[in-house]
Amino acid sequence: MPIHLPPISRRQFLGRTAAAAAGLVTLRPTFAADAKADPHAFALLADTHIPTDPTTEVRKVNMVDNLRRVIAQVSRLDPMPANALIDGDCAYLKGLPQDYTLLGKLVEPLRQAGVPLHLTLGNHDDREQFFAVYVNAEPTNPPVSSKHVSVLETPRANFFLLDSLEKTNQTPGLLGAAQRAWLAQALDLRRDKPAVVVGHHNPQLQPTEQGKWFGIKDSAEFFAVLTARAHVKAYVFGHSHHWEIAEHEGIHLVNLPPVAYVFRQGDPSGYVHAQLERDGMTLELRCLDEGHAKHKERVELTWRA
Repeated sequence: MPIHLPPISRRQFLGRTAAAAAGLVTLRPTFAADAKADPHAFALLADTHIPTDPTTEVRKVNMVDNLRRVIAQVSRLDPMPANALIDGDCAYLKGLPQDYTLLGKLVEPLRQAGVPLHLTLGNHDDREQFFAVYVNAEPTNPPVSSKHVSVLETPRANFFLLDSLEKTNQTPGLLGAAQRAWLAQALDLRRDKPAVVVGHHNPQLQPTEQGKWFGIKDSAEFFAVLTARAHVKAYVFGHSHHWEIAEHEGIHLVNLPPVAYVFRQGDPSGYVHAQLERDGMTLELRCLDEGHAKHKERVELTWRA
């Protein structure tokens, strides 16, 4: 489910949370950062896993330190990105209120720099607890019951932010029939620009041999919606803590690296700087370990016809 935290350095953004509470569905470029920002640039983060205790470490990684470093890097970019996104698993394990309180403090420098921040929630988040902390961010009339979705309109592409959270602290994700129907309708209403769909969970077209699901359980139905619409160009996700670019029937699959810890030894952690082009998107991996072999690796995506 997408949450939108406006910049806090300009007065014209102070009414934004009130709009969200009224059932905001579409976010237009007027909510972008200051004029000096690049309207086609985005900072893409995922899997921050912020705990209640800032000293907590997992796999010898302090998640708070990692996010603090990434936020500092993004806040120093010149030009600034027009928007930033945290794609799920914002909290450590169970989405406690204290997790989100600490998260808010950690991202404050980015918002003070004038960059709007959009969040989707993953399987380690809790929507009720998040809204207990960010009361004004909860829409009173969401277009999909119990699933919070929205569209971020930008000059070169529209971003469709989904809610794949099924149950807190359980691995699989689920979109559901109502959300897929909303997505199909929202996509059909916006055929004038390329569409980039964003959700936390990875696609998984069938269960494992053990019958287990780790990604989106209704991936087949989800991709039926995407592949049938030529203006859908990419699906961006996190969840697997693994940086990888793939493709499915012409749709680019962008698996973001984690800000927090990795699952596979040798994988990078950090964030992705995304630049929208007229016919595609250029991604540059920014590793926290600048000595990593993949630091500043660039991938140029060309949109399918």
